[in-house]
Amino acid sequence: MTLPEIFSGFVRPRASFEPAYLEAYRSGMLARKVEKALRMLRTCRVCPRYCDVDRTGGQLGVCASGRYADVASYFPHFGEEDCLRGWRGSGTVFFGRCNLKCVFCQNFEISRLNRGALPLRPEQLARVFLYLQERGCHNLNWVTPEHVVPQVLEALLLAVEEGLRLPIVYNTSAYDSMESLQLLDGVVDIYMPDFKYWDPEKARRYLKAPDYPEVARQAIREMYRQVGPLVVDEDGLALRGLLIRHLIMPGGLEDTRRILEWIAEELGPDTYVNLMDQYHPAGLVAQGRYPELKRPITDEEWAEAVAYARELGLWRLDRRWRPLQGLQWAG
Repeated sequence: MTLPEIFSGFVRPRASFEPAYLEAYRSGMLARKVEKALRMLRTCRVCPRYCDVDRTGGQLGVCASGRYADVASYFPHFGEEDCLRGWRGSGTVFFGRCNLKCVFCQNFEISRLNRGALPLRPEQLARVFLYLQERGCHNLNWVTPEHVVPQVLEALLLAVEEGLRLPIVYNTSAYDSMESLQLLDGVVDIYMPDFKYWDPEKARRYLKAPDYPEVARQAIREMYRQVGPLVVDEDGLALRGLLIRHLIMPGGLEDTRRILEWIAEELGPDTYVNLMDQYHPAGLVAQGRYPELKRPITDEEWAEAVAYARELGLWRLDRRWRPLQGLQWAG
């Protein structure tokens, strides 16, 4: 089979595409999902922490997020994968706070300190979504939305009524509850989870969530069930499907190997994977704690991760790789 024939199975004309949430809106399903989601806030089970607090009444759980979603920034983002950023950018909305407590978080000031973030009412958040569409962004990219699923659905309903038509990217740590993912079924077009660690002890130490690996596996399986492999349009822009990110960590190659093996065996070689090399000491690591993480990954670690992915048959690897002497890229 030739390369064009291989790729043809994952290309769809944009003219025949519409975001999944439009059918959900027309059928009334989206409105019903919003009602159910808002009820979840009263005894919060929006994420796997299952805090059971009443966020509508001012109680706060692990994420410290209340009735309204905190938004730190929103803009056309040109640092995402090529299939998302295109030439007009991915319309990213960075939500404040987080349900994980990653000690190395690259967005520590947003996720842990909530600096610069403001709570937005649903009509204000809907206007943010519409603004990004007006700027010409190729998609609407919700960054760290795990703890504010009810709020984004509430705003989405209002935005659709005002003409929103962008594909939705759900950009997550994969620490998502099944309850939230069921609400997102038929709404989200592109799931982009980051599978961080395989080892529960590392998840306990570095993410403060020992159940993270099992939750992530369950969540990613459900995401794949909903949207399948990544499909792009004629210009290579993502329309629908699953895109998995994995940030390679210092001394973490065993986790990388196990995660890649699971992807290849559980989801198949057609899964689109971004092996990310941009780790740098941040958050609590940059403050002098967790010294074993206070270095970038080496060229050898990077090359070994890529080579192993290829060995497993994972051929849809994101192509923005750094050049390494002597390393030949396939495709």
